[in-house]
Amino acid sequence: MKVTTDASLFGAWVANQFPSSELALDIGGGTGLLSLMVAQKNETNIDIIEIEEECFAQMKQNVESSAWKDRINCIFNDIIDFNPDYKYDIILSNPPFHQGQLKSDKSSINLARHGDELTLEILFKKIFDLLKKEGCFYLLMPAYRDQETISVAKSYGLHCLKKAVVKQSFHHDPFRIMFAFSKTKQSEETVEEIVIKNNEDQYTNEFIYNLKDYYLNL
Repeated sequence: MKVTTDASLFGAWVANQFPSSELALDIGGGTGLLSLMVAQKNETNIDIIEIEEECFAQMKQNVESSAWKDRINCIFNDIIDFNPDYKYDIILSNPPFHQGQLKSDKSSINLARHGDELTLEILFKKIFDLLKKEGCFYLLMPAYRDQETISVAKSYGLHCLKKAVVKQSFHHDPFRIMFAFSKTKQSEETVEEIVIKNNEDQYTNEFIYNLKDYYLNL
């Protein structure tokens, strides 16, 4: 799977607000992008789990080639069958997005992009079981699933603390939502907007702030 702008922004957004923690879990690690971005800025240990064999091999190679390989533990497994005897301070995920939409003819791409196997209901139930009481779960989703995501999360005892609405430009509708969930309910969720490019087709200040430590030419 290719590294995308929205996944990079999500990794940076999480890393920039990452609270102090002992152990984090990255669900559906793909290339290892999110874990590597978080590890660059935070001293936490990270378990990263991936089900697709080719993705796992690439992820393992990327992690082993990095400066943070001693703090990232690659796990080849299905999150549904993953039952450690400990819980996590932080969980993050850029999961399969799409349900009931047109698929590729390549099964590995379908596994990475489509949530027919890992539905929101299954994901949030698993998150509730794996997350510490004071923990935080970060999630990237398409904008059209905003209210559905919040509703399903609430039904499994997880409350939206914060979300960032992501737009390609000031003239575009939102296309991604970045969430932070907790088991503890707050009086009101915090909402921010991040626009990737301005009217001159240049990266905005908000985008540069988040990605300046990762992109070489900002």
